[in-house]
Parts: sequence; structure tokens; C-alpha cells
Amino acid sequence: MNKTYSIKFGGLATGVHHFDFKVDDTLFEMFEGSGIKGGSADVAVDFTRGASVSEVRIKITGSVVTECDRCLEDCTLPVSYRGLLLVKFSEEPHEDDGDIIWLNPADTEIDLTRYIYESIVLSLPYQRVHPSDVHGNPLCNPDMLGRFRIVSEQEFDDIASHVENDERWSGLEELKKNMD
Repeated sequence: MNKTYSIKFGGLATGVHHFDFKVDDTLFEMFEGSGIKGGSADVAVDFTRGASVSEVRIKITGSVVTECDRCLEDCTLPVSYRGLLLVKFSEEPHEDDGDIIWLNPADTEIDLTRYIYESIVLSLPYQRVHPSDVHGNPLCNPDMLGRFRIVSEQEFDDIASHVENDERWSGLEELKKNMD
């Protein structure tokens, strides 16, 4: 269990308790494959201790560094998340649901590491790109954008006419017809 993002609720009285956490690169180093290279965020947690069910209200604000989908360079994106997590207790094993964590009644601590990480990942836009300037132009590396430049319709037509006039391509076209 990671103690950095844990709440020890065992001795807490019924009611609301506030906790603050700082997220840094070490959180993202624990999880591979998300594409997040680093970041920092503030996590504010209001833990409402109840008799049978507790609530965890989480607010996350900050930024992360990821690879830009457009130019492949590092890109800093803002993170903003608000969520509610219910904590229920049972001696029977239950599978956690995205909004519910099940704990044994003997447990006195809840680890929020995975929930914080997943909340940050889910708050990111589907397309991770540099923001645009006031004119709508992407603030990406222009050299990389030039390398990935999309061929214009005129350029495509020129390439297509060269292909049609090249005997090497006609042999491949005949081979394709024979395969079909």
C-alpha cells in the first residue's frame, strides 16, 4: 500500500475531514503505459466518515506532461477533476466499481493512489495536442509539422499521374488483379 495518498480513518470521528495531497512525477512513475511523462497537481479531499458508508469527495487541479499527438514533442496539458467515491464495508469480498471501494470492516486506512491516477488520466482530452494561439494555429514544433504535412489535393493528383505513367506500377496493378 502506498502511504503517500492514504487516509487513516480508523480514529476519525463521524463527520467531514479535509486532507490535501501533492501529486508529482513519482505518481506517474508507478504506472506505465498511460503516456504521461510527469506532472504536478493539488488534490483536495473531503472525507465524510459515516457509520456504514463513507464519502470521499476529490478535487484535482494541475497539469501533466504528455506527448503531443500532432508533433510528438512534449506537451503540458491542464488537469481538472471533481469526483465522488463511496467507501463501503463488508466482510464478503466485493469487486471495486469505479465509484465504490469495498473495504473490510477491520481496515483503518484507504489508499487513493490508483483512484487519483485514474482520475487524472480520465480528465485528459481524447486528443492530446498543444494548445492553439489566438489565430487558431497550433503551438507545435513547426519543423515536425512540416515533416508530417498532409499532401494537398494538387500534389496528390501530380503523384497519381506519375504513378499512372510509370510502367513499374502497371505490373503491380496487374499482379493485384490476378490476386483478386
